[in-house]
Amino acid sequence: MNTEQKKLLKQLAQMGEVILITNGNRINFNDIGEIALKTQEDAVLYFLQRLDIAMVSGVLDDNLTYQNFAKPLFIKKLDYALDEFIESGDTYLNRYKGSCNSKSCNYKCKGYSFVGNNSGNYFDLIIDVKDGVVNDIYECFSFKCEDEGIHKNEYIVVDKSDDPF
Repeated sequence: MNTEQKKLLKQLAQMGEVILITNGNRINFNDIGEIALKTQEDAVLYFLQRLDIAMVSGVLDDNLTYQNFAKPLFIKKLDYALDEFIESGDTYLNRYKGSCNSKSCNYKCKGYSFVGNNSGNYFDLIIDVKDGVVNDIYECFSFKCEDEGIHKNEYIVVDKSDDPF
């Protein structure tokens, strides 16, 4: 979105509620033309989709662990994964609801499949949320999307701890 378009959206938002629909996603703007993110969950999802690791880091709680890692290490691992999307030509991650499909781990825990808008590469994340607050984020290797027929290419791994290099 260019500067003129942003300016126009801000002017429209001052006149009333504005909803931008892009790639099937609805983005609500408040009366000063800013994106209306009501909860921490909204913000984390919004910035993940936009591959903005700095903002994801800024929104997450410094005192929690994510995928059993201290926040700084988790952010570093997530940053490497987001870089892989960017290097594959992605500028945005499409988000699809789903849940863990493995009875041996986090069966039916809710999360999202994030799929690159150009590469089709993806990762699946369970996002543990209570009352809009993100308590944990972790990969799911047995994820099932609610939607059928989503085109996915290569899985982007967040935690490469088991890799030999």
